Amino acid sequence: MIQTLTNTILVILTLLAAGASVLAIVRLRTTMGLALSPPSADNEPAPDSRRPSKALMNAIVAVIALVSAGLLVYRWQQIGEGWNPLTAHVDGLLLIASLMAIVGLYIQSRPRLGGMAVFILPMLTLILAWAICASAWTYRPFNLNSLSPVWTGVHLAGVYLGTLGCAVAAMAGVMYLFVQRQLKLKRNPRGLLRLASLESLERLITQAASLGFGLLTVGLVSGVVILRTEGEVLGPGWWYSPKVLFAFAAWLVYAVVMNVRYASVFRGRRAAWLAIGGFVLLLVVYGIVTGGPA
Repeated sequence: MIQTLTNTILVILTLLAAGASVLAIVRLRTTMGLALSPPSADNEPAPDSRRPSKALMNAIVAVIALVSAGLLVYRWQQIGEGWNPLTAHVDGLLLIASLMAIVGLYIQSRPRLGGMAVFILPMLTLILAWAICASAWTYRPFNLNSLSPVWTGVHLAGVYLGTLGCAVAAMAGVMYLFVQRQLKLKRNPRGLLRLASLESLERLITQAASLGFGLLTVGLVSGVVILRTEGEVLGPGWWYSPKVLFAFAAWLVYAVVMNVRYASVFRGRRAAWLAIGGFVLLLVVYGIVTGGPA
């Protein structure tokens, strides 16, 4: 019953997120397209009428945030034990989705980050779709019986919240590459003025990567503590398992990204690609965890 309800709500949320993504893309295309036309007193009101309502898009994202958080709390009350609400991978994805929706609302309210919603909202859609898979096809509760509940809670919170920061950094990296390419091709410079500047995007990359790095550090350190005290969970060779190696590689990547301001060789385009690559490594870790043996 709980899983059926979870799957149904996740499908609805995924469709809503996809709809909000389409609205964001249409708004961006319309905004940049209108910038190509010279201003005219005759057609001045028309542009706003052709743009999808920002209020509607924000309302959809707010609903996604509230329902995702509500579903997480409901599952916690029905399945969870103690104070830790993360009992399975789907719960962690719900946590990321609800917080990413809030981040999307915040970003849309920042004039210096114009157009960022086009890249955040599709990621939100993918996370919710991933949550459907984690709930309907690869559902497997975390093995928490032999682990310290405090360390486990700290580990899971650090990993999932760190992933959120890394996801935002990666999406900022994608937008950085997009804006940089448009500038090089000299396409629609008036439209690009409505988007976030390269400087603002690089700042967002470093800030989000720094937050993600700090939280991932908490997750990795607490994970090592758990494995050192409960070595049988992964066996004696846990330190060279693919899960640990890829997680450490992602951690190193974000250690570089958060310090790009001090190393010019890694700034700009390289920082964007590093943020994207680090997030891909995290996805590999999640794939190993969910697809590997229990």
